[in-house]
Amino acid sequence: MDEQTRASMQRMQTLEDEGRYDELLACLEGLYAQAEHAPAPARADYFMTMFQWKLLIEKYAPAASALARARDEQVRRLLGGEPYAGTAPWLEDHRQMFERVERFFLIVDMNETLGDPRATHALFLQLEAQEPDLTRRHAWRALPAIVETGDFVLAERYRGDPLKLLAEVNCNARSLTLFPPGRQAPRLAAELMSLTREVRIAIAVLHGLDRPAEAYAVRDGLLRGLESEELRMLAERELGEPGTISRRMAEHQMALEQAPGMTAGA
Repeated sequence: MDEQTRASMQRMQTLEDEGRYDELLACLEGLYAQAEHAPAPARADYFMTMFQWKLLIEKYAPAASALARARDEQVRRLLGGEPYAGTAPWLEDHRQMFERVERFFLIVDMNETLGDPRATHALFLQLEAQEPDLTRRHAWRALPAIVETGDFVLAERYRGDPLKLLAEVNCNARSLTLFPPGRQAPRLAAELMSLTREVRIAIAVLHGLDRPAEAYAVRDGLLRGLESEELRMLAERELGEPGTISRRMAEHQMALEQAPGMTAGA
């Protein structure tokens, strides 16, 4: 973390402690604008801003209106043919598509922060009509919102094998820890979250389509298939309390960012 970012976080903490929520919102909007005006902002440039914005919304209603306005502008730009965040032109090559922040994903994050799954569902239907290739690529990210709106037929059309990541998670669990020290990304935790998310979606869809036996089989397949007891217990918690793993990851990230002497290149 550079000194400017560290100073911004310390200032936001002060504003939070003192209840100066209007100034805190202005800080968040400034950090968001800073990312938006970068040539190719990284996912991390939005992660902590969105996390802090979510916490502020719980205490300060104008924060939700401000985020909704930012979301609407993102939707306008996406539908206007700008699939990636940032000011730099983009090229359809695999390296850039992996590295750039996809605007649809950012919009879904915003809708999740706003508690507005119907907005994601509506946008997905628009994209399905306009950009079917883009829709297929983005479907996995929209599925939780589609399920939450009760459109199980649409969700069934796009969901894949919910256990496709199981073997990879088991393999990586033999050499990786859930929340590693230092600046290492919590790869295993992220993979477990993705796996559990796919299973949770499948269970919800199958129950919604009145196929409970298949839903039970998917859940059983996950919990029996995970070799690590630690991962199995966390996955079971995630199934019962969605968001458990992401909260643990956010807490881990915040602890790293606030650790004395930690820098972006450490």
